[in-house]
Amino acid sequence: MEPWIELNNKVLAGSVVDTRFDTDALQVFFQEKVNPNTVFFHDLPEKIRYLTEHGVWDPAVFARYTPAEVQAVFERAYAQKFRFKAFMGAYKFYSEYATMTPDRARWLERYEDRLSVTALSRAESAAEALELVHHLVQQTFTPATPTLMNSGKANTGRLVSCFLLQDCTDNLDSITKTLSFVAELSKGGGGIGVEVSNLRARGESLRGIQNVTKGVMGVAKMLDNMLRYADQAGQRPGAGAVYLSVMHADFADLLNAKKIATDEDARLKTLSVGATIPDVFMDKVRAGEDIFQFYPHSVFQVTGREFTDIDWTREYQVLADHPGIRKKRVSARRVLEDIAVTQGESGYPYLLFEGNANRANPIPNVGTIKMSNLCSEILQPTTPSYFHPYGQEGRDRIGLDVSCNLASLVIEQTMHSGDIGRVVTAAVRMLDNVARSTCITEVPAVRRANEEMRSVGLGAMGLHSFLAGQGLVYGSPEALEFVDVFFAAVHYHARKASMEIARDTGFVFRGFEGSRYQSGAHFAQYLERDFAPSFPEVAALFAEHRLPSRADWTALVHDIQTHGLAHSFVMAVAPTGSISYVSHASASIMPVTEKVETRTSNKARTVYPMPHLSEDTEWFYEEAYDMDQRRVLDTVAAAQRHVDQGISCTLFVPASATTRTLQQYYLYAYRLGIKTLYYTRLRKTNVQDCLSCVV
Repeated sequence: MEPWIELNNKVLAGSVVDTRFDTDALQVFFQEKVNPNTVFFHDLPEKIRYLTEHGVWDPAVFARYTPAEVQAVFERAYAQKFRFKAFMGAYKFYSEYATMTPDRARWLERYEDRLSVTALSRAESAAEALELVHHLVQQTFTPATPTLMNSGKANTGRLVSCFLLQDCTDNLDSITKTLSFVAELSKGGGGIGVEVSNLRARGESLRGIQNVTKGVMGVAKMLDNMLRYADQAGQRPGAGAVYLSVMHADFADLLNAKKIATDEDARLKTLSVGATIPDVFMDKVRAGEDIFQFYPHSVFQVTGREFTDIDWTREYQVLADHPGIRKKRVSARRVLEDIAVTQGESGYPYLLFEGNANRANPIPNVGTIKMSNLCSEILQPTTPSYFHPYGQEGRDRIGLDVSCNLASLVIEQTMHSGDIGRVVTAAVRMLDNVARSTCITEVPAVRRANEEMRSVGLGAMGLHSFLAGQGLVYGSPEALEFVDVFFAAVHYHARKASMEIARDTGFVFRGFEGSRYQSGAHFAQYLERDFAPSFPEVAALFAEHRLPSRADWTALVHDIQTHGLAHSFVMAVAPTGSISYVSHASASIMPVTEKVETRTSNKARTVYPMPHLSEDTEWFYEEAYDMDQRRVLDTVAAAQRHVDQGISCTLFVPASATTRTLQQYYLYAYRLGIKTLYYTRLRKTNVQDCLSCVV
């Protein structure tokens, strides 16, 4: 075992957590591993010349600046004398992000190099690059993994890696096109969400022949196999999710595919699944009534409309009463219970409450929200594409799909900066560059949406670690107020930055005209009251920040109505993973699952003590599985009021939790206006726990 791993593991070797060993591991890792195995260059020009000539860095990045401007960016990065705060952060960065020689024996980039090149490639000017590298090194925000990993490199992967497709319309040409798109995106590292509710259910008619269609599961199995085949050159398996309406007649089949006792031929091994749930279904659950699930082709034959075009809450009764539409009666509560059972076994399905999502949809004039992504935080209107046979491509209609351009604020560093507005403005401008630099030619509906809608998703991470460091209890009234005030301020500055980009460049996203942005309806809550702290301890946290007032919002809404917005959406809270370790923060806005996390990678166990963990803060690190999940949902709801897209919200429950408990959480989340629920994680009871229960 390497000495740095051995030292890191000693954090948990004694009867108490000793974080001094983590500091020792970090020091030894650099002294014995990183520093001796980093390629030495005499000066920056030599480094740039070598890395561009050897196809590592893109020479076009440096051609946009003078040598002095490039030098200034690198000097700004190194002058901040950045030091990793935990071994795990350094280990993750140098294992996964820093560029190495082809034989992976030596490093070609240090941390400051990767961030300098990212800043130069994502900025529009030398001044903007200097500002961006300041924030990246200070870690006030961190780009999503593909942006941080690939920016400024030659012949490398995409800047975004998450996509939503609604191409899967009910004909074979669209199905095969979708499979092709999934393969193209997956081989480049993409995680893909696919909406499949328009597909005929099992046993519907085809060409007038009754009871012959294979249903959603036939396509789901093909997608499942495609994701396992089209991986990232064997380095990482493909990843995708299908979303199916709970009103679809094949919904139970899809759920069964993720259960433990499912026949091996029917099991979805790689593909994740999500359930789209309309208001009418939740109404029937609360009333204890039955509900009909419908056969899409039958609906189309009667109405001439696709399944996803139906407003199920408004039109349900008319369709239920129509004698010509094929349907089956089920107990709504039994379906919800089946969802809870499946989540208990596999963590799936993700839940999308489409009524909550569409009530908050700021651009209903563009379309409705019908699906989400692999992590359930992207919520944007999509429209289906229609593809025709070879030789008839001129009749194809290209819809709107989605690519996810993401970054996350590091809450602690953003708060320590003393200027939320400066941080958010820099982040939005970087994301704008990512969106403009992204061109997914293989999937025309993704390319069209990115060019016309230019959506971005600024999220946040490190909530629990920040609260613990400040002596605040996660989910407490004070903590909820902090979340409310913080995300309101982020929303203001993100919208202001988007308006300024539209004003200065003349680009306004397609669909602004007729949107709730243009009317001002989307901003009504900010014109009614100030989002300012009332608890003294929360007010103290914002003492150095200027928070937006109602007058500020009034002026901004006027500017938006005058100049428009460059981005159809600006916020989304992703789960975060590796980047939270690199940024030394707890993941996303979820509570921590362990005070000291253990991870196994490349046959080595690594240990990560939470930031600020000490005898004084340990009590504030209540672990997620020990927490009433209503506190988690309250926290997500407080942020959701200000997040125009979604939030990856995971439920953490002990193995003893009943399906009734899970259903209560679903209903509670729905009532709070939460749009999506991500995984449900069950903590398995260990042998000692079982023995103590028996005794």
